[in-house]
Amino acid sequence: MSHPLAWEQTEMTLHLTGTLDRDSLMVFWDKKTVLLESIGNINVSGLTHVDSAGLAMLVRLKGEFQAKNRSLSITGISENLKTLIELYGVQTVIAS
Repeated sequence: MSHPLAWEQTEMTLHLTGTLDRDSLMVFWDKKTVLLESIGNINVSGLTHVDSAGLAMLVRLKGEFQAKNRSLSITGISENLKTLIELYGVQTVIAS
């Protein structure tokens, strides 16, 4: 059983917890404009599972920030997520 996606903001960091997958990301996506308004970092260390749709969302968020000349860091990347990032060849996007 997966844990629902949840988030909490502390200062300029948005902490994601639970599962970030195709079933859970729409709730976040619908609120992203407000949630990401004043952040510069997304900490994903609390995620227990990320699928390819979840990774695609993170890549898309990085692109949206870059398009607005804003910087977004993604921190707390687990070994499993690091493997997924490498499999999809998006290391430079996530690291930039």
